[in-house]
Amino acid sequence: MMSFIRMSSIICALSIIMSNGILLAYHSEQVSEVHTWHTITSFNGSWYGSLHVLTDNEQGVYFIDGTANHSRIENPFTVSESASFDYGLVITEQDDFNMLYSLTLSQQLEPDPKQSNSRICVFLISAERAACPYIVPVSFHGKTTCLWESVEGRGENFSIQ
Repeated sequence: MMSFIRMSSIICALSIIMSNGILLAYHSEQVSEVHTWHTITSFNGSWYGSLHVLTDNEQGVYFIDGTANHSRIENPFTVSESASFDYGLVITEQDDFNMLYSLTLSQQLEPDPKQSNSRICVFLISAERAACPYIVPVSFHGKTTCLWESVEGRGENFSIQ
C-alpha cells in the first residue's frame, strides 16, 4: 500500500509492508518542485558538465541530481558513455519561467578540470511558455555534435558526441 500526503513543498511517501506478520513502515521525502527532469548522454568518451542559471532575478531556481537523495548539483559533474547524468530543474513558488540557464559540457584529451578544454558543447536553455522549450546548442573546438530532444511529460534530454 502506498499513500501520498502533500505538505507544502514536500511529498511524503509512506510504505507499509507486511513481513513475517510484522508491519514495517518506510518513510521517504522527495522535492516536489521539480519542474522537469533531464538526462545527459555521451556517445563519445567522458565529459565534464556544469549547470548555471544566467538570469539574475531567479533566486528560487536550482538543480538537483537524479540520485535517491536528490542532492543539489555540484559543478563539475561527469558524463560518460557508461554513465549518463540525470538532473531535475527546480522552480520554487517565488520564481517563474522568465529564466535562462546553461548546460556546458567539455571534453579533454587528458581528464583534468584545471587544463584547457579540447571540445565544448554549450546549450542555452529557456522556455517561451510551459512545455515549449527554446534551446540553442553551440559546439566549439573540433567535431562536437550537440543534440537535444523533448520527452513529453518529463523534460528534455541532451546528448553529445
